[in-house]
Amino acid sequence: MDSVNLHLPGQLDDPLWRLQHLYWIENKSGRMQRFRPNAAQLRLHHGMWHRNSVLKARQLGISTYVAMLMLDRCLFVPNFHAGIIDKTLPDAEQKLEKVRFAWEHLDYLPPGAAPDDQALAYLGSLIKQRTGTLRKGGWHPASDARGRLAFANGSDIRLGTTLRGGTLQLLHVSELAHVSVHSPWRAREIRTGAINTVPAEGTIILESTHEGGRYGVNYEMTIQAMENAARDELSPLDFRFFFFSWFDNPDYALKGRGGWSDTLAAYFERLERESRVRLSHEQKLWYARMERTMGAAMRQEYPSTPDEAFAMGNDGAIYGSVIALLREAGKVGADFAYNEQEPLYTSWDLGLSDHTAIWLVQSWGGQVYWLDHYAANQFPLEHYAGKIREWETRYGRIAAHFLPHDAARRDPHGQSYVESLAAQGIHAVRVVPRTPDIWRGINVLRGLLSKSWFHRNTLQQRLNLRGEKEPSGLSCLEMYRTAPSGASGTCRETPLHDASSHSADAARTFAEAHSHGMVAPVVFRAKSRRALM
Repeated sequence: MDSVNLHLPGQLDDPLWRLQHLYWIENKSGRMQRFRPNAAQLRLHHGMWHRNSVLKARQLGISTYVAMLMLDRCLFVPNFHAGIIDKTLPDAEQKLEKVRFAWEHLDYLPPGAAPDDQALAYLGSLIKQRTGTLRKGGWHPASDARGRLAFANGSDIRLGTTLRGGTLQLLHVSELAHVSVHSPWRAREIRTGAINTVPAEGTIILESTHEGGRYGVNYEMTIQAMENAARDELSPLDFRFFFFSWFDNPDYALKGRGGWSDTLAAYFERLERESRVRLSHEQKLWYARMERTMGAAMRQEYPSTPDEAFAMGNDGAIYGSVIALLREAGKVGADFAYNEQEPLYTSWDLGLSDHTAIWLVQSWGGQVYWLDHYAANQFPLEHYAGKIREWETRYGRIAAHFLPHDAARRDPHGQSYVESLAAQGIHAVRVVPRTPDIWRGINVLRGLLSKSWFHRNTLQQRLNLRGEKEPSGLSCLEMYRTAPSGASGTCRETPLHDASSHSADAARTFAEAHSHGMVAPVVFRAKSRRALM
């Protein structure tokens, strides 16, 4: 440690010096150590902007850095107000505990303290006296409640799951990706509420290990930040993008003489070539051993690139792994023309007062081509019939419309969905027989997906009635997952019914129609000769 001179105020004027000298944390082994920013933390510190979006691998210490930064600003800037948002209140409380621990140990003397340690402990005691209150024979924060830590200089840190209202100079939003997937309404609250509590001259740090694929508030905000990276100049309201991969953590290395598969060897070679990074044998060995445990979740939890972070294939994802392979093969977002000599089909999931989802599909040459997708909510049948007519004008006549078994059920007025569509001029409707076992249909669709192509149209997002972006058809397939385990830890072998399930069910309708022999060539002359737009 550099020699400390308490008579040099310039040292205390330097936030980095303070971060490197004043604060104590508990390391992963539960031992006390002085906080010393690692390479990733320093990169964030030196590149810090007013608004920051951090996409990262697990356990890089970013939240610890933000906790120390938050404490530092509260101690050295009077009337400074900071906030912590996390996926749950207990998670937010853990981050506040890091702040509390560092404040309480400002005057800590380690065993065998050197003169520099003694000088820093004395300095820490002065800071505690200046920012705390004397109670019960010791110095304590001015207020220490479950959801708020306040200091005698008027600064405070509060926490919550939305923090809507008030004004903050520093806001830390942790694991917004998790919130976007599991509580999308709360993610919207954070985006429209908490973020707007920070003025332009303030600081926002969004940091997350991504989940949810290519949909949700976190994905949208991350993509915006990534797009900002190409701009020459950012306004205070623009987010700056940071990405920290697994190999940014020097601890992710394993000594040994083991090897790895040819597949991983090719992966490492491609990664080094495309990312211009040199991986050591120890890093590769760590990754290979971790992948054994993590499986399909490895690239999301410990991504090498942002694209890997956005991949789906874990945490109960039903089709995520298959689609991840399609992405790697360049079969997702492709720009291809439809085959004018082969029939077109639509495949539906119905919801009279719920979502309705429709796919436009072709199947020929042993491959399945997903050409387009549409989903909406709270619209009458006429709306969807209009969409079909629009597609037929664009692509040509549709040979058959596959509807799930409940389309034959009559409503209280004695009319079925099939008859209602016919009244709208939509004929050639085929009701797919009910499959008692939903997993049979899922497995059939998995098989079809393995030989599928998805046009870029299926990646497009539309706005709902509230003006918010809905997930694309492809995103719905990626997000479709099993229900979480019950309170006892028992696995629930049932798909989760959420915003993604309607489009996934519509795709399964096509798979079931295919398995029943309902997808067959139909000879006719296409009305449209135009390629897909």
